[in-house]
This record gives sequence, C-alpha cells and structure tokens, in this order.
Amino acid sequence: MKKTMKQKLTNLAVGELVAVVVFWINFFLFKKLIITTKSLISISFFLFILSFILVQGSIFWCILIKRISKPGFAAKYTGKIYNKLKILDVILLCMGVLVIILNYSTFFTMIVSFAIWIFAVIEWVNYYKLQLSYSLNPVVLLKYILQRKLRKSKIANEIDKSI
Repeated sequence: MKKTMKQKLTNLAVGELVAVVVFWINFFLFKKLIITTKSLISISFFLFILSFILVQGSIFWCILIKRISKPGFAAKYTGKIYNKLKILDVILLCMGVLVIILNYSTFFTMIVSFAIWIFAVIEWVNYYKLQLSYSLNPVVLLKYILQRKLRKSKIANEIDKSI
C-alpha cells in the first residue's frame, strides 16, 4: 500500500516538473514566432504564473512522499505556507487579467495568454479548492461535477488543518 502511494505521489510530483520544463522548452522553441516585446512579456508572464503553481503542487507531492516514512513531516508549517501561496497565486492571477487587457498586442497573443491563464486557474482550483483529477476519462470528472461529489483538494485540507 505504501509503495503504491509513494509511486503515485512520485508520478504526480515528477509529472508537474516535467510539464514545467516542457512548457518552457516550447516557449523558447517558438519564441521567434513572438514578434513584439508586448507579446513576449504577456506570454512569458502567464507561463511564469502557471509554472509557479505547478511547482507548488510538485513540492506538495514531495512533502506527502516524505510523510509516508515520517508522518509528521512539515505538518506544522505546510498549511500555513500554502495558505500564503494561495493568496499570492490569486494576486498573480488577478494581475494576469490586467496584463491581458493592458498589454494587448495581437489577437493571437491574447488567445495564447488567455489559454495559459485558464490552465493556471484550473490548476489553482485543482490544488487549492477542489480535486479535479479522478481518472484519465473526462466523463468521470463530468459525472462527479454533475453529482456534486467533487472532493476538497489535499492542499485545501492541509490549509484547513493549520487554521
């Protein structure tokens, strides 16, 4: 049981970090297609926010991996730290809306920036509010949403324990 849980958490932690690396590699590969400085700033800002949120998730999964062998590991501080990160993320996501509006350069840039922002919002909800990952089949998630059976996320539970 512990080995299975450790493997699952390791896959989550590594998966988040690999996603961050892949996003930034793609950014640098396609950077030459981004013509204006405004576009470059806009897209890189949203990639930073998304990466920041994904790294937070990866670190949290690593904390849970450590708790398998040492149950009280970082229990005193994790919820408090993630509560502060949650607030910081909301501020960054709100700033993102302003960046989209005020830093408008091209329609394509706006669409790409908005798509990355939406992905960051979904990840934030998945980490800090409701668990959105239940299965590889999206119908399973839809079923949970329709039945109103979404569970509170692990980080949200951790924050609740610290308050």
